[in-house]
Amino acid sequence: MYRSSTSTLSIPLLLISILLDVFLILPLLILALPWLAFKVFAEGRGVGDLRQRFGMWQISLPVRPRIWVHAASVGEVQAAKPLLAELKRVHPGKEFVLTTMTTGAHDLARKLIPDVDVRLLPIDMGHFMFSMIRKMRPSALILVELEYWPQMLLACQAYSIPVLVVNGRISDRGLKSWQSWKPILGWMSRVPQRVLARSDEDADRFIQIGTPAERVSVGGNLKYDVSDSGMIKAKRHSEEGFTWIAGCTHPGEEQLAVEVHQKLQRDFPESRCIIAPRHIERSSEIFQFVEESGFTPVFWSQSAGSFASEEILVVDQLGVLKEAYSTAEAAFVGGSLVDRGGHNFLEAVLSGCWTCHGPHIDNFRDMAELLQPWNGVDLVADRDELLNWLRQRASARNSDKERQAVVQSLMEGLGGISRSCVAEMNPWLE
Repeated sequence: MYRSSTSTLSIPLLLISILLDVFLILPLLILALPWLAFKVFAEGRGVGDLRQRFGMWQISLPVRPRIWVHAASVGEVQAAKPLLAELKRVHPGKEFVLTTMTTGAHDLARKLIPDVDVRLLPIDMGHFMFSMIRKMRPSALILVELEYWPQMLLACQAYSIPVLVVNGRISDRGLKSWQSWKPILGWMSRVPQRVLARSDEDADRFIQIGTPAERVSVGGNLKYDVSDSGMIKAKRHSEEGFTWIAGCTHPGEEQLAVEVHQKLQRDFPESRCIIAPRHIERSSEIFQFVEESGFTPVFWSQSAGSFASEEILVVDQLGVLKEAYSTAEAAFVGGSLVDRGGHNFLEAVLSGCWTCHGPHIDNFRDMAELLQPWNGVDLVADRDELLNWLRQRASARNSDKERQAVVQSLMEGLGGISRSCVAEMNPWLE
């Protein structure tokens, strides 16, 4: 049997864990309870398996090295997919466990990466986290982006588990938060043995929060690594009406999309619209709004991606966004006309869509810079500009070959990021 590392929990570490629970984590959890209750009961967010949330995992002791990858939400799961494919290729004899924070990410991970053991991360209380890690006994932890939890990192120290960060990013808001909490939580920035940041700017920010400079390098953005999946074959039909999609939308953007579509249909009566909310638990709410606006809404799960011009498709399933993009000719990517930092618009581009976003893309500025040489994505400032942009796209439907040339060029220029990241981490994974 493979012998994993045993706990080196000392009295000082135990005291730190207790103090963290009593004076930081428990008070914050109590303060967050009303917000969590709102998310669960008002917005329909899932809690998931409470046994896993409390660290009561049913998992056998490892018989070979077990690598733990943590990807908090949907975006991180998508970034982890090519990484895990490369990890399994390079380390075929190892086991892999993927944890997520949200139930949506958990469900998506089970669908996208079916050959990996997917679990929910426990609440970051000392007993829950130490109990889970004592059962899992990983040989290394890989964090996707920046998901530092005090008890998780403390437990990794106690069990001598190396912590590695890939796709590391720190937003403007995140940097300010770190600076505010640095006197209390600054020690966490010194736990990872290696940080592979998305960009030079992110690398500088990791150093600013206290990570030793010699442990930080630029690994690239895993969301740009298209070598694992490539582009889904387009399902567009020229004889059908012009189809566009509002993807990854937030409250306020669905209403805007319906208003824009109403005006678009005055000039292009056969045009069709798909709305794919960022959080699918809102699909029923959007369905009702679309119906009240005079359209006939249809859920994606009931339509197989086919619909008439008088209908609006509302996506109500996880893991179908790329397929929805491949059905459309033009895409607006949300979280950008409202101030939510934007979402991944490379997905839409690689699916062959003419793509645009609003001005609020703080979390994806590097992606916009990457696509600039290819003229891959356009900026629309408001509802009127979005409408005019869609009119232009609907008037130039014969430019599909030009779009495919852009996609092919992008496909050739991207990829290989997972390979280089795994190579950098190998000294801690062997």
